[in-house]
Amino acid sequence: MLLNLRSIRIDGGTQSRAELNHATVDEYSEAMAEGDTFPPIVVFFDGSSYWLADGFHRYFGADHAGMTEIQAEVLHGTQQDAQLFSFSVNAAHGLRRTNADKRKAVMGALQHPVSGQWSDRQIAKHCGVHHELVGKVRVELSGGNRQISQERTVTRNGTTYTQNTSNIGKKPPP
Repeated sequence: MLLNLRSIRIDGGTQSRAELNHATVDEYSEAMAEGDTFPPIVVFFDGSSYWLADGFHRYFGADHAGMTEIQAEVLHGTQQDAQLFSFSVNAAHGLRRTNADKRKAVMGALQHPVSGQWSDRQIAKHCGVHHELVGKVRVELSGGNRQISQERTVTRNGTTYTQNTSNIGKKPPP
């Protein structure tokens, strides 16, 4: 669907890149001005706001080209859903992510109320990074404490459940 650029929220913490690549924005802007078509951006609609989750370079390219509307895929969900989605974008398409981009996505995922409860491997899979990066960033954010909360969400064999890890590694009393 076509959305007015001014109706799209870009201020919700849904940009998982460290910074925009202005050369890419300029390139997209020129191509759009010449009539080239691009894949639709992805927004989440919560009933009142459209939260941009994927397509910041395309959004700003369209804006710089003087366009007022852009093709968008609209998904139903909240700002938090848009944030969670944004951590996974550009791992396999679009402008290649920098190490800073990967780190920012992992930091966002670790601080998010949903994915912050996931294991390092689950976050790594979602963000398209190695689990060792997630572990390293987790330690940095926690001030050296590698432990995640005792209650965490785990997905195995297609089943998602809450796991209590408080007794893992403890020996039963004699």
